[in-house]
Amino acid sequence: MPKAKQGADRNTVLAFAKTEYQTEPEYLFRSSPQTAVLRHPNGKWFAIIMPVSLRKFGLPDDGISDVINVKCDPMMTGSVCMQPGFFPAYHMNKGSWVSILLNGSVPAEHVLTALSASYAQVAARTGGKQRTAPKDWLLPSNPKYEDIGKMLRAQGWIFWKQSGRFIPGDTVYIYEGKPIGAVGFACTVTQTDIPYHFDQGGLHMDTVMRLELQVCYAPEEFPLELLRDYGVTSVRGPRGIPDALLAALKAGGTPFRTDKAVSAMHES
Repeated sequence: MPKAKQGADRNTVLAFAKTEYQTEPEYLFRSSPQTAVLRHPNGKWFAIIMPVSLRKFGLPDDGISDVINVKCDPMMTGSVCMQPGFFPAYHMNKGSWVSILLNGSVPAEHVLTALSASYAQVAARTGGKQRTAPKDWLLPSNPKYEDIGKMLRAQGWIFWKQSGRFIPGDTVYIYEGKPIGAVGFACTVTQTDIPYHFDQGGLHMDTVMRLELQVCYAPEEFPLELLRDYGVTSVRGPRGIPDALLAALKAGGTPFRTDKAVSAMHES
């Protein structure tokens, strides 16, 4: 994973997409052979990389740069485009896409975060036949904003933003970001598509799912350093889990006893 101060280019993005999502670029346009499309397994595009004249973005430069177009929450496009190197999308719907320069001027962390958010948006809008077989997911949480662990241990369940193609019966492994930096919990998805409007501090939710706690992990069991040994370099959005890591997760942890949650609720 590139460090935050390293600028992103085309190769940075394509390497990340291959590692994180097992996605290879598609070159679909004869008239623009360098234009690369990144496609979600549901068939929808979540990113397009293409060379564009910098004049198209109102920059006083006659040069051409690679840019990446990614999907963005329509409520956030205005504020997102206030960041250096971010612009209303070139050749796409400017209400739901943004363009980001890939000339090394934008930190890789910023570009890859936007790419992950785009992938999650596309995953959440999958149409067609509904999946029926349960799936295992790895999801990130940020302890700086919300103590997920405290809420899960207290009541045994939690509402979670639904930003992927989840169905009841799926298993969700929650990775807690810094300062913890480790997988903390395994939960079962028991209910999806629950209307739940929330808009605060940059977090916007219209639909949530209900997760029930099944297993708790100690921070030293599955830290990020160990996840990297299994091929997981970062957790920035809903993603699948390599088979070897999944087997280790299923063998580890401590089962959560629901009677603890009931007692806590009665004592409160």
